[in-house]
Parts: sequence; structure tokens; C-alpha cells
Amino acid sequence: MTTTTTLTFHPFPRLSFELRTAIWDMTVEPRIVEVRVVTRYPKPAKTELSSADAETWSLNRPMRHLRSSTAAPVQLQVCREAREYLTTQPKARFLYSRAFSELAQETYDGSDSMLGHDPELVRYVWLNLDLDVVSIGDTDVHEFEAVGYQIKRLRLERLLDDEYFARSEVQSISKVFQNLREIQMVCSGGIRDGYRRTEDDDYAGLAPENVYFLDPEHLGGSKMNSVNLDAMVTKEYLSESALEDLEGCIPTELWEELMVQQTAGAQG
Repeated sequence: MTTTTTLTFHPFPRLSFELRTAIWDMTVEPRIVEVRVVTRYPKPAKTELSSADAETWSLNRPMRHLRSSTAAPVQLQVCREAREYLTTQPKARFLYSRAFSELAQETYDGSDSMLGHDPELVRYVWLNLDLDVVSIGDTDVHEFEAVGYQIKRLRLERLLDDEYFARSEVQSISKVFQNLREIQMVCSGGIRDGYRRTEDDDYAGLAPENVYFLDPEHLGGSKMNSVNLDAMVTKEYLSESALEDLEGCIPTELWEELMVQQTAGAQG
């Protein structure tokens, strides 16, 4: 006799509404949501201008488009009840909302907002702004000025040793994303580029334990917060070399701090 298993729980509709909604709440998990702002040059045929004016318009008025490769949350695709509960019910633990349509309407770097009839104006991304991490890749942070205040968890990819990032963009992050609770830096040069970064750079006023550094996917995608990363790399320094040999090879402040720790340990 063979046993057949099924992924469908047929009695689910007979459960009480309270129990069903509790289950929907439990299915909500943090996601990495990819969001990009791209510039497009619209075809003159989409305008109501004369041919000559349309050509000039298309050349001089680039349009901002919102793009995301992340699918809508699966809960919103399962059934109407789940969708309505997780998007409209105030009692839901976490609500999804249509977000970031403003990105196609705001102007930046010479780009004009779109014409009123353009379908790009209604494009949006489903987000749970309390849980989801908004990943912008290498997109300029200024592209998100219109929605930066909404973002609480941010991921971006940067070469941390780049002079522009060190001198300018770190400050821009603090200005654009004023309500961050967590930031994740994908380090193009590898996670160790994040070593002791929070001592010199202010990431939107976040504590070091809320600043994460990551390897790119092709290097394994490892993720550590600043506190743990600093501790790991410091331990590596100590295990690979005698402390006296590290003088001049690591930051002076770190070397002096380690010497104090070593002396205290020897006396203890």
C-alpha cells in the first residue's frame, strides 16, 4: 500500500478566521527586495507633440523608471483573504504596501517626471517596510531622495576604498536615509574591507552592531556586523603574527590597544 502526501491542507478554510489570520501572520518573513531606478529615453511616438518637438523632447528629457526583479510576496498571490488581510487589516502584525511609485515622478539630475498618461507612473514595489531590506546595488543613493525616509533596512554594494564613497557618499547616506535601523554594505573588494570602518565613518548614526558588511555572492556572500568583523580580523592578526611584528602594519591605535590587552593578559 502506498501513501500519498500532499502540500494542500484541505481543512484550512474551515479553521476560524482568527486562526487563519494568525497563520498568515506567521508566514511573513524578511525579504531582500531589489529596487533600481533607471533612465529611459521615451519614443517620440508615445507623445502628443509634433515630430520635431517630440524628437527634441526625447533627446533632452530622460525619464526615470522604477524597476525590481523581486517577485511580489507569495502570501499576496495565494488567495484573496491573505492578500486583503496582509495589505489592509490594521490588526495584522506586518502589512505590505505599494511603495516607491514616487521614484518615477520625482526629478533628479536633469530627469523630468513622466507625462500623466504614462503607465510607468503607476509602477510600484510591494514592501513590508518594517522587515524587508531594500537592496539598491550600485545605484546612486541620491536617486532615492524621494523615498529615503521610508527605508529602514538598506543594502547597497560599494567599493569601500573608493575615494568618492569615503569622502562624499557616506555623508549622503546619512542625509538621504534618515530613519535607518540597519544598513548592509556589500563590499566589492571583500568583507574585510569593512574592518574598523565604523570607527571613522558614520553610517546614518547607526551603532556598529547594526552596520553589516558582506562578501559579494561570488566570494561566498558572508555577512557580519561591524563588531564581529572587527573582532574576527583582529584575532586573525594576532594568530598570524607576533604583536611586535605588526607595528606599522596595522593602524597605530589598534596596535597600541592590542599591546595594552596583551600586557594586561600577561599580568593577569
